[in-house]
Amino acid sequence: MKLRYILISVFIIAILIVGTIFVFPKLIKNTNTSGTASTTTPATAQQEQTTNTTNTTSNQPSATATTTVTVPQEMQTVIDTNTDEIFVDNSKKLATSYPNQLIPLYGVLDVADSYQITNANGDPGWTTTYVSGLATGDIVSFYRPLLENQSNYSEDTVSDSTYLDATVSGYSISITVSPNNSQKTDMPGNSSVTIFIEQI
Repeated sequence: MKLRYILISVFIIAILIVGTIFVFPKLIKNTNTSGTASTTTPATAQQEQTTNTTNTTSNQPSATATTTVTVPQEMQTVIDTNTDEIFVDNSKKLATSYPNQLIPLYGVLDVADSYQITNANGDPGWTTTYVSGLATGDIVSFYRPLLENQSNYSEDTVSDSTYLDATVSGYSISITVSPNNSQKTDMPGNSSVTIFIEQI
């Protein structure tokens, strides 16, 4: 009987030690420099696992894109027929060198954030989130024909969110279109759009 209690105690202590070694560092990693907890959504958690953003004052990644951005003609046709709703970055809200000619922002009310990034493999890219006054269906109706004829195109709809993925001119592109949650984005609008572009 005493042996049983001793084994159970050793087992519980081992679990506590393992929890301390593996869980606490992850909890500490989820706080930003000001000491407040950062939050991630399931949609961005996957991107954050594969993306290492640099936190410098100039917001520059440790690598810059080396592949020339080439816009296929069928994409350029879609862009040219929708110029009224294409975002023009006069206020410099987009990250440096964001390939607006390849994946323009459509129907923008406001840009929430835009960063140059470097993934775990050292490949450069960009991530941009914006809010639109257009319905999610209208946003998808722009991005779908923009990407559907490109290699590795896929489209998934989960709940009210649509996920579009493709490879264009040496860049992996992922676009998520969701209903805007103004409590999360702190911005009014009907749709929230996240664009993730990564050199491959």
